[in-house]
Amino acid sequence: MRGVGLRNVDEAGKTTARALRTFEGAPKGYWWIVGALVALASAAMLLHESGSWMLDLAPLWGASVNIRAFSCDAHSLGLVFGYAVTQINGRKFARLVGDGLFWLIFFIAQVGNVLLFYGCLTVLDAPFAIVAVQFVGAASGAWFFVAASQVACMVGPALFMGTIVAVVALTTLIVQGLFSMLEATSPLLVSELLHLGLVVAAGLCLVKAMAPGSCFPESYRRSFAPIRTREDGGGETTEEKRGSASSDRRPDDLAPSRRRAPLCVRLFVIVGSYGIVFGFLHVIPLALPLGVVARVASFLVGAVVALALFIVTLRRGRPVDVSLIWNRFYRFVFPVVCVAALLGPLTNSSEFLPALIMQACALYYFDALLAMACSVIGQAINAAPSQVFGRAFLIRSIGFLLGNLVGSTVYERVVLDAAAFSVIGTAVFVLLVLVTFNMNSEKYAKTVWGLLPHEDPRGRYERTRDERCAALADQFGLTEREAEVLRLLARNKRPREISDVLVVSVATVRSHVHAIYTKTGVHSAAELVKLVECPQDKN
Repeated sequence: MRGVGLRNVDEAGKTTARALRTFEGAPKGYWWIVGALVALASAAMLLHESGSWMLDLAPLWGASVNIRAFSCDAHSLGLVFGYAVTQINGRKFARLVGDGLFWLIFFIAQVGNVLLFYGCLTVLDAPFAIVAVQFVGAASGAWFFVAASQVACMVGPALFMGTIVAVVALTTLIVQGLFSMLEATSPLLVSELLHLGLVVAAGLCLVKAMAPGSCFPESYRRSFAPIRTREDGGGETTEEKRGSASSDRRPDDLAPSRRRAPLCVRLFVIVGSYGIVFGFLHVIPLALPLGVVARVASFLVGAVVALALFIVTLRRGRPVDVSLIWNRFYRFVFPVVCVAALLGPLTNSSEFLPALIMQACALYYFDALLAMACSVIGQAINAAPSQVFGRAFLIRSIGFLLGNLVGSTVYERVVLDAAAFSVIGTAVFVLLVLVTFNMNSEKYAKTVWGLLPHEDPRGRYERTRDERCAALADQFGLTEREAEVLRLLARNKRPREISDVLVVSVATVRSHVHAIYTKTGVHSAAELVKLVECPQDKN
């Protein structure tokens, strides 16, 4: 029994050490931009959540309407607008991100938007003005999220996975935890001051993140390849089948064997369909008699379960790639969403709490997987993360908006009794079965998920080599930054080139190289390359 206890302590120590290594080696200013994202995203979400808590009915054209439904629609429309603006002109977007005057105006506008929101609640008594304020808040939050996502190119998958967990956990605790308690126990002025504090904190964090040499401005100075997509479903070309495809030919130079719907359409089918379901299920609780405890508990418990599932299902798999993410998507997101939809008529006595927890769990897990997929895809094809994240979350938000509109219509015209919930659950199940299991293919996932171009032999070789480096890093306990250096060494990069890529000094690179040699037991670059190419020899 004592031996078992010691082994358990040892395993716990190893797990803690691995978690600490995940957060080591973050580039300069990385956590400042993450902090700015958490603060501003929380402030933007609070505009919507506070409106949903405090708005009820208001007269419109002689009839009473539910302003909460308008609030949800305005928030969703603002997200669509914010993401869409980032995709209009990538160069102009990058110039704005580096403009200090623009950021000053941006945060002054955020402070003014928060003040106007609380003024409409307490002084002006203008519920429809609150809807407009929520549109602006959601649009600016989406814009900032895409801007901050660019730093994904500066870190590896393990650190970015930890970042996703931190952002989701902190924003949920701030919005659903802290401010929900304040809503029930404190004057509105307290919430207003703390809300303004979030905006100010985001601005201060951004100032630190914009310092010279920090990863945020440096990420926008990198050169990226344009995103190219193919019209076919990712099938092999005639030249590939004959084995004559050249490794230096561009993907769009290869003639597709057959033509299908454009990728943007197929991407919307899968991501947009799930967005529609989430948007629909988000509006339905408007008709439920929920208390503060039930609403807060559903979000907090759902977030905890989703993040635990996210960590376990990715960390125990092979090196994270699009195929692995797609596998987790249809194995976990699909059943959780279906269960959430089907639980409605069975949980009336418990304020629909189990259904709402499953709904929140599915939404958080879906968004975490989508963000992870965008990061992996951006690095795989050397595309600007802001463009990959912006396109993926734009499609997700369009679907969410459509689901909101459908849900609002159902809410206004249908009595949500047990029979109605049964019909809704069945419709959601049928839709997701048709969407999910007609696209269950590794080759299809590589195109539909991330705008991946056609993979040539050289691309396959480089991806396999990166997977070997990741496996060696895990085997020998390399830190996140040492794993990045190993990956670049395997690509025959010199220390000077590595220092330019990672924005660190040459001396720091040489220190990482020495640590890699020591941990792996090699004595030269040639031995290291051999270890990467034939890792079984070292075993």
